[in-house]
Amino acid sequence: MFTLYWEYLAGSIVVQSVLEEIGAEYRLHYVDMGADAHRTPDFLRLNPTGRIPALGYADRRTIGETAAIVTLLGEMYTQSGVAPAPGDDNRGEFLFWLNVMTTSGYMTAARLGHPERYAKSSKAIEEVGAKAAVDYDAFFDVIEDAIAGDPYFMASGLTALDFYVTMLTEWHANKQSLFGSRPKLSALCKSVNESRSYKAAMETHALPPT
Repeated sequence: MFTLYWEYLAGSIVVQSVLEEIGAEYRLHYVDMGADAHRTPDFLRLNPTGRIPALGYADRRTIGETAAIVTLLGEMYTQSGVAPAPGDDNRGEFLFWLNVMTTSGYMTAARLGHPERYAKSSKAIEEVGAKAAVDYDAFFDVIEDAIAGDPYFMASGLTALDFYVTMLTEWHANKQSLFGSRPKLSALCKSVNESRSYKAAMETHALPPT
């Protein structure tokens, strides 16, 4: 039995999608970051970085960082196909693109969504946001060219990469523009959005009414 420590965050969506896809037993433990629950001594003992998501597993151990969690689950559930197993010819490609998505993709999305975290003056904040929007489209151009499957990212079939890239598109302000010029990305995201695993994660992460 796993414990997914989650918030209304992108990485939590990816990890829950993977947990659903591999058919693992897990429970959800909400961490209210707005109330600084991720900074409490109890949570920091589980994950010293205080970051979400985190995954509790065997012997009360906990691992953080989305890419690390996804890689671990893929190794634990090799038959699921969510991540190529060690020794698989596709392993290197998978790890490469997973890291591209968690660094270039995710961090560009962070600059786009919260430019105020990267600058101080109003003008600088505006410039950071504008550059992030350009960089985000450029990132998806790279992804479009890299998609090797039909409709999934890898020719071998559905993997955690598909959940990750679909989650990243959720932050784009103009979906019509995003998908209109990127047919492979559009087909990938359509398929993922129709999957039971991703639907389950998105249902959990639907923001409560205000």
